[in-house]
Amino acid sequence: MSTADLDIGREALISVAAKFTMSAFGFAGVMIFARVLGSNGVGRYYTALAIALMLVRISAGLGQAIKKRVSEVDTDPAEYLGLGLAAHVLYVGVVTAVLVALSPALPVRGITADDVLGIVLVFSSVGSFQILNRFYAGIGFPGRSFWLDTVRSVVTLVFQLALLFLGMEAFGILLGLAIASFVTAGVVAVVSGVRPALPSRETFAYTGKFARWSIPTSLVNDLYKRADPIIIWLFVGTGAVGLYETALRLVLPASQLTASISNPLQVKVSGRSSLGEDVREDVANAMTYAGLLGIPMFFGALALPDVLMRTFFGSGFGQGGEALVGIALFYVFYIYQIPLESAISGTDRPELTFRVNLAGLAVHIPLAIVLAREYGLLGVIGATLFAEVLMFGGFQFLCRRLFGGTIFPAPIAAQTASGLAMFFVVTEVREMVTLNYWLPVIALVGFGAVVYFAVLVVASSHFRLTVANVLGPVYEQVLGWGQRSEG
Repeated sequence: MSTADLDIGREALISVAAKFTMSAFGFAGVMIFARVLGSNGVGRYYTALAIALMLVRISAGLGQAIKKRVSEVDTDPAEYLGLGLAAHVLYVGVVTAVLVALSPALPVRGITADDVLGIVLVFSSVGSFQILNRFYAGIGFPGRSFWLDTVRSVVTLVFQLALLFLGMEAFGILLGLAIASFVTAGVVAVVSGVRPALPSRETFAYTGKFARWSIPTSLVNDLYKRADPIIIWLFVGTGAVGLYETALRLVLPASQLTASISNPLQVKVSGRSSLGEDVREDVANAMTYAGLLGIPMFFGALALPDVLMRTFFGSGFGQGGEALVGIALFYVFYIYQIPLESAISGTDRPELTFRVNLAGLAVHIPLAIVLAREYGLLGVIGATLFAEVLMFGGFQFLCRRLFGGTIFPAPIAAQTASGLAMFFVVTEVREMVTLNYWLPVIALVGFGAVVYFAVLVVASSHFRLTVANVLGPVYEQVLGWGQRSEG
């Protein structure tokens, strides 16, 4: 099957199941880490992780370029895989040598030599996985690539918990991630069924044409994302990093859904645009449900900020309630950018997404530093919100140029109205219930979700039709399996 004919709904459904499974395991891990290590220990881990994942961005950007090229119609993928793996090995060697040369300068404000070793292991292993898994998505399996990432999350948690309870603390969590990433990278290499080949000069040149923008974009994107914990660490401390990162984990499922839609969107847009076909309808459909979870998560955080933080992470995290609300708000703007950025990159215009992200970074970092000095953690979150709004406007401007107009479908209004209804109902019920134990909190969160989707079903005919179109074939397939088993 050609990537131009990819079923985005089917692939998104596969990806969503994988992403939510992955989120469940990841969230369980964060809760355990928070209770075992406390906010300072969690902050130390996430500070080291932020540095490691920044180093991964070179390989991730190259992986993005390879994904784009192999997703084009009539492309031989073997040389692109060989190029990606060779470049990553060379990069790991150079960075490791630099870090070893700089090691006498350690420790640096809470980052020990063990943490540096963990950083090297994480960025080398995760980078390998990024190259291979993005390649696998690009050859036509975006949904399966998410499930392989889910397998990585499950294996990661197993290794991390084992090493954590062996007394290895933050270093053990980093080492567990590295081991799991190496293992699952090997699995992806096998299931892709493609043997890497020596790349030709044409492969270098064609990949480089995209990579010269996708790698800087990946670096800028990650520096932007990692800047918050690093600035908070520098100006407020590791305890505030722990509050920020744990609050972020509560709203992360919102972006998981959007990524599940955007990953197959980019592959399909790449295939269709390589044939000169129009892609606006596909982009609009993806945008329609980008915020399906982000909107209710914001209103839920607004209704129960301190309660959610205390319940999931412990009483010491209740002070992060205001941070949770701010993070949930900027996440709403962030998740609406993801499908737009994927679509623009899929049409072979990576330089445009780079410019928008660079503008966001240029505004965010100086503003975050100024506001961190004055307002601490909340100042950094405010700077991020401002930058997200700015970048959302930039991507919409590009939509007018590339896709014939801004893309902000009408069903989003129904989702917002449903979120408001949920907020008012949950706020009223909160006054009637004692929320000093996890069970009533979970029950109230579940009740709020029921209210949100019930109102959305009533208010949005588009949502009703989408549910029928996406879940109908799944129901028929399950029914068919049942009938065959009975026969």
